[in-house]
Amino acid sequence: MSNIFFNIIFLFFFSLISISSHASDRSIIIQSTTSLKNSGFYDYILPIILNDTGIKAKIVAVGSGAAIRNSMNCDGDILIVHSPKKEKNFVSSGYTEINHYLMHNYFIIVGPKNDPANIKKFNDPYKAFKKIFKLQKYFISRGDKSGTHDKELQIWEGLSINPTAYSGKWYLETGSSMGATINIAIGLGGYTLTDRATWIKFSNKKDFIVMVEDNKSLINLYSIMAVSRNKCPNVKENDSNRFINWLLSEKGRIKISKFKADGKKLFYVDK
Repeated sequence: MSNIFFNIIFLFFFSLISISSHASDRSIIIQSTTSLKNSGFYDYILPIILNDTGIKAKIVAVGSGAAIRNSMNCDGDILIVHSPKKEKNFVSSGYTEINHYLMHNYFIIVGPKNDPANIKKFNDPYKAFKKIFKLQKYFISRGDKSGTHDKELQIWEGLSINPTAYSGKWYLETGSSMGATINIAIGLGGYTLTDRATWIKFSNKKDFIVMVEDNKSLINLYSIMAVSRNKCPNVKENDSNRFINWLLSEKGRIKISKFKADGKKLFYVDK
């Protein structure tokens, strides 16, 4: 009788421990564009969300194209990217129920202070790219199917120019991160397209400055999506939705708006 009683008590406490352990495991995986990690945004916002919701997030920072592919392979619970065309395919393929607008900033064109293609006077990305093409000055592309790369190609396409036809000449593709791409541009004295947040946090600017900025055609929209359980049965749907709802709440928007680097606001929440 005593053995039966002991076994019942043991199973009861073991169940409590298991339930407690499961409840405390409120962690999600976010497949994300690199720019948000590089800017320090996650270091700022994740502890606040953890404190308010108890949800801990692991960030996998890659280019938007890779983040979307990873999410389609069910390797994440939430997707945060800035590649509108690829996002539409993600939605239409049934990998998410809703694509939420999260925030935005702007892409910028940076280059050496001496401005060999004389593009700073334009403050227009299309005129700037056309002049770089005409003079065949170095342009350094990420070439990695990231959101930044997509935006760059959109500008070239708008000019009916195929820059890859000149690959290895004046047009160079790094296939690498934004930081590595900027470093190569600096080393060669060429131009590149980047996002403002990454540029502000980039510490090795040397003689490089912003050439083209604050142009409406360079708006950089960040979206957030919960990966659908219909496609990926093991995603943590409830915690993912709670995490997203926090970011989209009034408190979340205020916290995003207050994030700064070097005293400069990096993201905006109103379109």
